Amino acid sequence: MSGMVDDLRGKESEITLSDADVSLIASIINATCILGFGVVAVLSEKFGRRLTISILNVPVLVSYIMLYLGQNMVTIVTSRVIVGVCYGGVLMLTYVAMAEYMTPNKRAFYINLISATGPSVGTVLGHVLCLLLHWRTVALIGLIPTGLSALLPLFWIESPSWLASQGRFEECKKVYREIFGKSNASEAQLELLIETEIAKRNEITGNKRNFALIVQKIRSAMKRKYFWKIMILGAIINIYRIAAGRLMFSTLAITMLQELTGSSDILLYTFYVDGFFILGSIFSLFSLSAMKMRPLIFSLGFLGNVTLLVLSASIHFISSDSKYVWTIISLLAFYFITVLTGPYAVLEPYLAEIFPLDIKLYCVLLLSFVVSIASFLAVFLAPLMFATIGYDGVFLLNALIVFLCLGYLWFFMPETKGRTLQEIEYFFKNNKFNDLLETNNEQVIGLL
Repeated sequence: MSGMVDDLRGKESEITLSDADVSLIASIINATCILGFGVVAVLSEKFGRRLTISILNVPVLVSYIMLYLGQNMVTIVTSRVIVGVCYGGVLMLTYVAMAEYMTPNKRAFYINLISATGPSVGTVLGHVLCLLLHWRTVALIGLIPTGLSALLPLFWIESPSWLASQGRFEECKKVYREIFGKSNASEAQLELLIETEIAKRNEITGNKRNFALIVQKIRSAMKRKYFWKIMILGAIINIYRIAAGRLMFSTLAITMLQELTGSSDILLYTFYVDGFFILGSIFSLFSLSAMKMRPLIFSLGFLGNVTLLVLSASIHFISSDSKYVWTIISLLAFYFITVLTGPYAVLEPYLAEIFPLDIKLYCVLLLSFVVSIASFLAVFLAPLMFATIGYDGVFLLNALIVFLCLGYLWFFMPETKGRTLQEIEYFFKNNKFNDLLETNNEQVIGLL
């Protein structure tokens, strides 16, 4: 993406586009993710987690071929819309599925593996390949991981949480035991999962599964205070993720590095910053294993934001001197290793954990309207903001937004490491944790 955006700004002789056209191409994915979240909610309700991921990856394969062959703006924008709708849904569904397939102690680790480490490696490969190859060739290379993403889920077993939400309890028991074993703790969690879903289904319309039932569930949830608490927390988390800058850097990295260094020969700078990008993602796997979620985000979140303020001041006062180019680049690299090790490692697993199981994807859909618009504007307006208030101003603004988000999270973000999804749901409904496995299940279900 970054290489394509850079070439389309002036190096691509085959297509003539204005800066506004290129900004639209770069940002349209984030706007069309709204549709993707809606599509994945409907398909996943009907076909389950694994088959939906395979279905949605097929159009993404087509979009890469369109990108390779495209000779005008309409074709390129259409390919980007397809990616936004289909891959946007896939991305969110992989987070949701990972939360359902993993034990509480390992959940954050593996969600971070697919939400941070994998994308970081992909981002670096994209940046480097686009510096060495034409962006159309890189689009063809993109067929490989997308093809694997379409194929591999066919070999999974279905999510036990989804099976329970569908009332397929015998299948749920079989699959759950295959994944989590038959220990006393896992059997207690399985019993709680099934009894909770039975209670939810009986509360509304028995065993019917249709659109009216989903609407009824959402309406019921929207009347409760806990629902809005979760939605506001989800919005703040996403604003933090956008303001922290990974999306903007992933999309505009080559252009940003060229303008920050004043050079078009940025291969070494790209290796350096992206190397730290990957290191931060790898370190996050260890940090999640060693630390609780709250200490991790507040310690490294604060450190990363201070680094961003120093970077802003450095760009403002010393960037005109070529002797300090490596200082600027090193600060940018250190910033990304910090935020990827801490804040991003915590926030993305959180988004897979906090929503109630029976309306999880629909909560994501409602939240996505705000998030997708904010993501779209962050990328679409970035070139204009760089031109008007400079990189120093943009980084300063982002740091201020993140500080506000950290303040909110300090008061309203619970510690979820080691908690089951049912325990987390219990917390948001009752403002406290309880040891659900030692509590009578009937009492727990009544509280849920």
